[in-house]
Amino acid sequence: MTILIVGADRISAFVPKLQELGAEKIIHWSGRSQKVTKNSIPTKADLVIFFTDFLHHTAAKTIKKKVKERGLPAIYCRRAWSEIAPGVADLIGSKKKLSAHPCHCRGCKDCRCKSRT
Repeated sequence: MTILIVGADRISAFVPKLQELGAEKIIHWSGRSQKVTKNSIPTKADLVIFFTDFLHHTAAKTIKKKVKERGLPAIYCRRAWSEIAPGVADLIGSKKKLSAHPCHCRGCKDCRCKSRT
């Protein structure tokens, strides 16, 4: 599972906990500047976590739109593990259901095989 974290300055406290829950790769974008809106969401991202306390308002709006277009699950929190853990645990439980799509894209509107779930 690949997790994209948007916002926060330091995520070192969350990395070991996310890895215990099954995160293989964790990508972090600092959301303090609007420049982060130009980044494209990684194709292998399974989950996006928004730390709303440290996130530029315009960046949050733009990235949220990109996440919805891709059909990715997202967690919005204020940098508290108690808010992150249930969402990640639920996603890991339903991970098998998400990957049931023929081309493993979760049936987003831009799917190449045009087969939606």
